[in-house]
Amino acid sequence: MTTPLLYTAELDLPEEDIEPFLQWYAYRHAPDVYQVGFQTCSCYRVLDGDMNLFDLYEMPSWDLFETPRYLGMRGRDPYVDALMRKRRNKAHTVYDQCVIAPDLAGPCLDADWISVLRFAVPEETDEVIAELLTRHQPLLTASGLKRIRFATRGRDHPRNPTFRPRCMVVAEWDDRPSEDGSGIPDLLFDAAGDAIEDDTAFVGRRVYPWPDRPG
Repeated sequence: MTTPLLYTAELDLPEEDIEPFLQWYAYRHAPDVYQVGFQTCSCYRVLDGDMNLFDLYEMPSWDLFETPRYLGMRGRDPYVDALMRKRRNKAHTVYDQCVIAPDLAGPCLDADWISVLRFAVPEETDEVIAELLTRHQPLLTASGLKRIRFATRGRDHPRNPTFRPRCMVVAEWDDRPSEDGSGIPDLLFDAAGDAIEDDTAFVGRRVYPWPDRPG
């Protein structure tokens, strides 16, 4: 089975507009994206990031963006334009997934918490990062990790080019991760050292679908 693409859609909304967004996301947007062919769909409330909402999707191929169903989705949604006009910032990024560990059959994004590291490194470092994360995944799992993904930017969204750096590591957790990411930044430094640039990090809690552990 071909590895799905990872697609992130980020936005920053005033606090008073977040609850209407979440209602729209759950009751209109998520059903729409599944109907046009997305394989997974989730939304996270970001803590300490430059935007406060982080949508995470898996999709079978970039070509989905050019299908009539996808192209017509916004026109069929009478609510989206009013919500999107309230954005203070946005970013849409398409990634190729280099590592999913442990690798499960089929697409799967199912964690109450994520930690996200974004950074730029030379392409020749990618294989070293992939090998280190794969090799250390069992040790990270012992500290509460559910799954880890390493992804690199692919072809841009056809209408929304991104400003995010080339690489991203998404770690999935059942509980809020520790501030140091349980050693993941250290592994990246071991792989790339001073070659790492433009690095940022944040933690997010799932708001769609509802988290498995309330509170």
